[in-house]
Order: sequence, then C-alpha cells, then structure tokens
Amino acid sequence: MPVAVASRSSANGRAAREFVEKPRREVTDPALVALHASIPPHFQQAQHSLANHRKNIVSLHRIHFKASAITEPASDGRVRPIGEKAFNEVFIGCLDRVLPIKKGVPNADRICKFVAGYVAYAQEQFRLQARADKAADRKAAREPHDEDDDEEEEDTTATRFTSLLLKHLLKGSVSKNKNVRLRCCGCIALLMNGLEALDEGLFQTLKAFLLQRARDKESSVRVQAVIALTKLQTNDDEDDEDSEEIRQALIETLRFDPSAEVRRAALFNLNPNRENSSLLLERLRDIDPINRRCVYLGSLSMLLKTHAKALEGAASSRAGPSRLGLDIDSAGEVVRIGMGEREPSVKRAAQKLVTAWFDACGGDLVVFLNQFDVVASKHIESALISILEARPALVAQVSFDADEFWANLSPSTAFLARVFVDYFKRTKNDRRLEECLPVVTALAFRIEKEYGELVQLIKQYNILAKSALVPEDETEIALFTIRNKTFVVSQLLGIGLASDYGDEAGRNKMFILIREMISDIELPEDLVPASLDVLFKLTTQKDFMRIIVEIVLDLGVEDEAEALDYDESEVDDTMSIDGTPLARKKPRKSIRSKESSATTQDALATEHRCLTIVRAMLERVVGALQENTAFHGLIPQLIAPAVRSKDAHVRELGLVCLGLCCLLDRKLALDSFPLFLDQVQRADGQIKLRAVQAVFDLLINHTIPYLCSRNPAGEDMAKRQIISYLLSLLEDEDPAIQSAACEGMAKLMLTGMVDDDEALKSLVLIYMSPETMENQELRQCLSYFLPVYCGSSSRNQRRLQRVFVSVLQVLTEVYEEKEEDQEMVTPTQVGMQLLDWTDPEKVMMRPGQVRDETVHVDVAIELIKAMYTIQDTKECKDRKVMCQLLGKLFLPEELGDAKVQEVLILLTGLHELNPLTDTVTKNALGRFETAFIKAYAAQVEAGLDGIDLDATPAFDDLKCFFAEIRVDIADIIEAYAHSPIKLSSKTGRKSTSKGAASARSSEAASSKKSRKRRNDSDEEEEEEDGEEEQDEEDEEADDE
Repeated sequence: MPVAVASRSSANGRAAREFVEKPRREVTDPALVALHASIPPHFQQAQHSLANHRKNIVSLHRIHFKASAITEPASDGRVRPIGEKAFNEVFIGCLDRVLPIKKGVPNADRICKFVAGYVAYAQEQFRLQARADKAADRKAAREPHDEDDDEEEEDTTATRFTSLLLKHLLKGSVSKNKNVRLRCCGCIALLMNGLEALDEGLFQTLKAFLLQRARDKESSVRVQAVIALTKLQTNDDEDDEDSEEIRQALIETLRFDPSAEVRRAALFNLNPNRENSSLLLERLRDIDPINRRCVYLGSLSMLLKTHAKALEGAASSRAGPSRLGLDIDSAGEVVRIGMGEREPSVKRAAQKLVTAWFDACGGDLVVFLNQFDVVASKHIESALISILEARPALVAQVSFDADEFWANLSPSTAFLARVFVDYFKRTKNDRRLEECLPVVTALAFRIEKEYGELVQLIKQYNILAKSALVPEDETEIALFTIRNKTFVVSQLLGIGLASDYGDEAGRNKMFILIREMISDIELPEDLVPASLDVLFKLTTQKDFMRIIVEIVLDLGVEDEAEALDYDESEVDDTMSIDGTPLARKKPRKSIRSKESSATTQDALATEHRCLTIVRAMLERVVGALQENTAFHGLIPQLIAPAVRSKDAHVRELGLVCLGLCCLLDRKLALDSFPLFLDQVQRADGQIKLRAVQAVFDLLINHTIPYLCSRNPAGEDMAKRQIISYLLSLLEDEDPAIQSAACEGMAKLMLTGMVDDDEALKSLVLIYMSPETMENQELRQCLSYFLPVYCGSSSRNQRRLQRVFVSVLQVLTEVYEEKEEDQEMVTPTQVGMQLLDWTDPEKVMMRPGQVRDETVHVDVAIELIKAMYTIQDTKECKDRKVMCQLLGKLFLPEELGDAKVQEVLILLTGLHELNPLTDTVTKNALGRFETAFIKAYAAQVEAGLDGIDLDATPAFDDLKCFFAEIRVDIADIIEAYAHSPIKLSSKTGRKSTSKGAASARSSEAASSKKSRKRRNDSDEEEEEEDGEEEQDEEDEEADDE
C-alpha cells in the first residue's frame, strides 16, 4: 500500500516536538514556501520503485542547493541560513510520515533507502562545491595551493543537514512505539554507509544510543542497531577503546542474544580472522540452522579467501603453513561438526567449504590431508568422500601403483589409500579397486615391514622411558612417532580387510602374519580390533573362535589362585556364573604369566591383553556359545577371575566380556543377572557404568519377564521392582550413570517393554530439571526420545496426558525453589513443550492406526480440575499458567456430546466454587471458553438438558472427582443455567451467530484438521500480541 507523504509531520509528531521547538517565524520567501510543494513529490515517486531514486536524488539536490543560498542577516551581525532550516523541516516532516509504519512494508523501506542515498549524494556534491569555492577564493587572492586544506573536513550544508537528521533519528530511537524505533535504527544503519566522518560528540552520542538499542526488547530493532554499530568501528587503531567496546558488544550479542536473526546480523558483521575463529566455531553449534550454514558459506569462506590472498606467491609445500586460515585443531573441529551435521542444508554447506579448502590446497589430496590431524580426527574420511563426490574426475586420476608410494607411507598417504579402496568397494567400482589394491602377498610383506618397525619403536621408547636422563621432548617425539606408525599399520590392515584372498599363497601368508601379530604381547591395543577383523575374514566363525582361544591360552598358563589378586571381600553368593560362586576358599586355576618371576604388573598386563582379545572376539561373533565348546573353558579360567579382580581396568574388562557372553547365551544371562545388579549397587566409577549398561542390554535382549522369572515375588511384582530400581538410577550422583540409565530406559520404552506412566514422568522431570543442566549427554538423549516416543502413537500421548498436570505442578515448584545460579525454563515453556508432545496432529500415521484427536481435550479437563484446588493469588501463578495453556490446545472438529458436557460442567463448577480474581487469568480463561463455544456451538447451545450421569459411563471419572472434593454435581448442573458460559453462548448467538457460522464454515473449508490456535498467521500473532499487551495493562492496573 503506498505511503502518503505530506509536507508536515503528523499531529502526534508535532506535539512530541513542541517542548523543544521555539515559536516559528512565518516564512514569506516564495522560494521557501514552494518547498512544501516541491519536496514531497520526490518522496511520493521514490516509494514506488528504486529505479527512479537517482533521478529524484539529483532533482532534490538542486532544490536543496538553491534553498541553502537563501539567508537573512541576524541582529548580532551573523547570517541566518533560513533556507537550510526550511528545507530540513520539510525533509524531516516527509520522513516522519514513514517512521510509524510497521516492518515489511516495501514502500517505507524504499523511502528509507532513498533518504540514505540522498544524504550520501548531498555530502559528496556539497563537499565538491565547497572545495571549488575555496580554490576560486585562493586563486582570486593568489595564494598557493595547499593539499592539506583539501583533506580538512569542510563544514558544508550537507554536514549540517546530516548531523541534524541523525540527531532527529536518535530521538525516535527511544520512542515507545516499536515501529518508530525500528525505522529510526534502520535509517541510521543506512546513513552510516554514506558518512565519511563524524565529530567526536555526535560519534559518542550515536555509540551510546546504539549500544542501548542493541538490548532493545524487539529483535528487529536489535538487528538494525547491530548493523549500525559495526559501521562505527575503525580499523586504523587496534587499541581504539571505542572500537573495542563495540566489538565486545557484538561478541556478547553473537553469543547470548535469544534471537537467531540478531545473532546472524552480528555474525555477518564480525570480522573473520584468527582472533575471532573461536567465536565462529562456537556458532557451528548455533540452534538455528541458517546461522550454522552462514558460518560455513559466509564467515569461514571469507576467512579462507583472506588467508589465500596472504599466501599468494608462496611456494607450494606439503609441510607448509596452514592453507585454510585455521590451525590444525580448529580445522579438524570444523570438519567434525560439519560432517556430523543432521540438517541436510547445513551439511551441504559444510561440504562446499571442504571442497573450497581442497581447491585452496591446489587440488592435491595429500596437501589437503596434511592440514588435519588424520590420526585423531574421525571425520576426515567423510570430508574426503565429499570431495570425491564433488570432483568425480579425481577417482580416475589417483593411482597407487608406484613402489615409491608404498615404500614411504605416511599417515596421510596410508589413510588416502585405505579410503580410496573402501570407496571403490562401496561404489562397486571393481576395475579401479583391482588397480589400486596391491597383491595380497606384497601387502602382507608391507604390513610385516611396518609392524616390525613399530615393534622396534616401542622397544626404543621403553628404554627411553626407563632412563631419567632423557629429555621430555625426546620422549614425546618417540610417542608421536609410535602413534603415527600405529595408524599406518591400522590403515594397511583396513586395506587387507578389503582385499580378495583368492590367492592361496597370499592368504596363508596373511593368516600367519595376523596370527603372529595377535599373539605378540607388544601389539598395541588399538590394532587388536583391526587384526581380528582380518582374521575373521580369513576363517569361519568356528575356526575364528578356536584360534582366538588358542592364542589366549598361549599368552598365559595355569597358575595357582594364591598368586592372583582377587577381591574376596566384595564377593558374595550373588556373584556366580552357572550357579557356581566366583569366590571359593579352595585355590582355582586361571591364566597367568608364563614367566614365574614376572611381577604382578606384568601379570595384570597379560590378563588385560587376553581380555581385550576376548572382548574383540565376542563383539564379532553371533549365535549361542554352546555351539563352540572351545570357548567354554575361558569363562571359569579368565572371565570369572577378572570379574573379582582388585585391578579396576581388569575388573571392568571382565564385566564387559561377561556381559557379551550373556548376550550370546540365554541361560548364562539368567544365571549372571543378579551379579550385574549386585555390581550396580556396590561398585562405583567405570565398573558401575559397565554394569548398568550390561543390565539394560540384557533386559532388552532377553526381556524383563525372563530375567525376573526366578524372583519368588512373582513376575508382575518382580517387573515393578526392577523398573523402580532402574528409575532410581536416574538420581545417581554420577552424570555418566544418569545418562546410561536414561538411555536404557528410553530404549525399553521405545521397544514397549516398559509402559509405566511413572517411568515416562521420571524421564520428563529429569529432562527439565535444573540439576541436569550440565549433563548434555542426558539432555540430548531425551531431546530425541521424548518427541519420537510421543509422536509414535496416540497411546503414548495418552500416557503423557495422564501425568501432564502432575509434571507441570512439580516443575513449577522446582522453578520457584531453584537457586540463582541454576537455569531452567519457565512453567509456561514447560507447559507449551508438553502440549507440543501431546499434539494429536504430530502422531505418525501408519496403516491401520487410528489417531486419537481428543488428547488435548482431556488435557483441558485435567487442567480445569487442577484449578479447583489452587488459590488465585498474586504470589501463586499456577492458575495463570494453566489458563494460558488452555488457549493453545488443539480442538478437534468433532467432539462427543459427553466430552463437551464434561467441559461445560467443570467450567461452571470452577466459576461457582473457586472463581478467578486475577484479570489476566480471567481473560485467558475467557478466550478459551469463547473458542470452545465457537468450535462446538450446536452442542453448547443444547447445554446440559437431559443429561443422565448414571447411564453414561463416560461421566464416571467426573462423578468420582466431585465426590472427592465433596460437591454435589447436581448443584453444578443446576448452576449452569445462570453461569457466565451459558450467558456468553446466548450473547454470542444473538450478536454474532451469522458471523460465527461463516467463520466456522471458512475454517472447515480451509483445512480438515484446522488448529484453533492464535499463532497460525501474522494477523493472529498481532491479535495475540494485542491481547498480551492488554493483559499486561490489566495486570498493572490490578497492582495499582
């Protein structure tokens, strides 16, 4: 809609300026009088299109120039620029007509751009005119030309006009009208683009006002203030206090502002450099996906271009400085976060950045990989795959045939070869796979050579570690070399896993090598899983288990139990396997070190290595353990003694191995389940964590009824006991135990093994409790589980609906009693989140599933019942929150008569027994009643006539409720006739029956699943804002 532009400001604007304006003298000059007719048409044309701005700016400048020449002498002998003053008044009057217009009106936006464009043009033209006049004066006076005079700032008509305009806009930036504040800050931000210099006083005033607006309650105002603040920064002096103050304000906004749009504005206007790299990495975790995408495509891309310019002309070197503008750790963090991104658009942006990094490395994959720590980073492979997908030509260009390549392997080259082999195998590119894979025999010899060098490095390090004279730096270098060599061997084993073992000679060579490596006590623990993967591929499962058992037996021999370091004090009758207690008075045999003179430390290291190998084996096999008799001896000889070892690491590995055995053996799980429960009660730290994880794994794999079948209390009682015990783990002091218990309960509930209301209530409470604020693992688990669980079926939503009010009341009490340093969402936000999880429209529909659309109606019934017993005081805001939640409920198109009558009875009883006194609460309840009456007009009109409570089973809960509070329900039904609801429905039918019917018809036609909420459109949002403002005014009136 076009903006009407007149020569004078509105009456409100005039009245606001009367207290600062002096009495105006009547303007008689015809040229000045004509300004009222000549200036507004320029604004009128400028609001329609940007194309005519340049023409109108030039034309307006001519008028401005002519007006500036009109002056009159003052009584003190000076000259009064009455022309400038008249032009400024008319110009600002035209601008004032635009300031109250709300955000999003394009005509007003064009006027603001027109004003900014004119200010920039006027400054330039008046400055050139001033310099020309100076030159003419010097020439007339025959003075020499001085270049310093040209650099001095001229006091021109434009500078005075700009200063006056900025001061006028600053007055509007503190207006009560949010639209005026928005337009004023927006105009200031646009004007800053064309300003060349500001005097110190105006600069400080601008900075103070904009810093204040950067904390405005309206996010749109804060955005414009942030943009304007960035224009005040200077790059000339790094120690400039003003620029540093502005920078700190921008950083605070970037990190803590609740609005994503404001954070984005600060992000765009923050200079991307190494100093700010930590702030950019922090924004990679921003909750808004657009902001995260902007970091990849905006800030980090700009940082890359800036760094590339700085490196222009530098010689290409594989070991040269970083080419990405980030250090190795920061670059790895960007890849880790970007490649693990769940939002598809953000992940694509991260992949584009990675591709740009690759191009900045000259298209060399090895140089690209050298920019990262490929050994420590687990997501570099995903980055490399994204490059191959973005540059398909690389697949045909890379070759690993040269002997020099395999003879001089580095972590980057070995990693590159392994990733290419896996990529070709996954994409089924057999031709390129055969070209890249070395012969199996040659690969075996290459692994043997690299592993031999690794063993030598480990021996050298052991010698260095025992020497007290070796510098610490030398020891660290030795460790770093071992780390890299271990990684190279692991990558070669990965290539071996992808190889084809059709060549029998190569197969035998690889088999012998891998068996020797696993049997070697010097084999680093990180290489055990990869070695077992290759061995598993070379054999069948039965032979694989037999070979591993033989290797474990070769690593140790049987020794007397007295030589073992068992924890006899912590063993009782529950710690048994196959019904045999783990602790015996008689000595038992176990696998021990071959060297009779070996120390206890060596024995523990050997036992630890055996358990590590057994664990890796159990993680790779399937099927019952009874099928392989070779493994039976390891349980009493190795795993059982490890479970009662005093060494924490050995005991932890023993529990893990026993848990894996129980997953494979149903009977063993039944026998060992009490042992794990005992360890949960008595152990602590990592051992307790492993026991908790094992308990949940066994329950999920073997079901709760089976594992509780030996409980003498019966299956149902045993199930309730075990669920109650597992829920108590959610209150454990160790955050890791809390997270494990939370994850386990979530799995049990998703699988349907646990369908207890109290379990769901406990998970919701711990999710929103301030006590788990620092436990991000638990919060992340539940932030995924709760919406998935509730959205999977209406039955689960019903379960949450039954505990809705109790959860809300408990969390409200927690919120009121929380400490100052604790963070927690407000009760209103808690209620909104619960409503979102119980929203019937968010249930995933599957064939044969019926959606229950009355869940929110029952939530309303429970909320109204809860308000019966809550006193309505200024200190207690519970009823206010509940009434506000009523207005956010989903009301289905069709609702049974019994439900409608139940709601009417409860609302009537609330008005009669515990009426609302707070104005805001009363208004919120009134809006819900109005919406309910409009939604079910026919049923509300029928009212409670002919209702038969005894013959309708749906009213049983209602009768029980009124019986508990000792109220005769018949009195409530009788009171309905003169209740506010009945009167409101009659008034609505008389005054707006036609309009209500029309609205109802329109809603039904627009959507079959229409939502009766107030935030479905911009108009409804404005209406809700108006209602909230009215509520605030009413609340203030009540306080007065």
